[in-house]
Amino acid sequence: MSLTPAQAVRDLSEAFAARDLNAALACFAPGDDVGYAGSEKAETAVGRAELTALLGEVFLRTEAYAWEAHDVTVHTFGDRAYVFAEAEGAARPDDGADENFPYRVSGLVEQVEGRWLWRHCQGSEPSS
Repeated sequence: MSLTPAQAVRDLSEAFAARDLNAALACFAPGDDVGYAGSEKAETAVGRAELTALLGEVFLRTEAYAWEAHDVTVHTFGDRAYVFAEAEGAARPDDGADENFPYRVSGLVEQVEGRWLWRHCQGSEPSS
């Protein structure tokens, strides 16, 4: 259960690591007013149908992704919050060694029935 807005970052990472589409979709607020932007140019989705299609494609890749936040900033406004997390990302190929890289996760989360869920999430790989 997401007791703090920062938990939304961990919950989505766990869903990505497991390549669990239902768990990932459950990390987003209900309804169609949701969005996601990944680090690749074509990784954008607006609405539940696009989000489902995009994450479904990502989870079919031959590697899983995850991230561990080490520095999280949260600005809370009632039942909504802006979350910005510096993280260590990992690509875990099905048949190879993990590749680690800097990663950032940010976006708007909303408290729904005691759990912080993404309204819009953006992940990016900062260049050095």
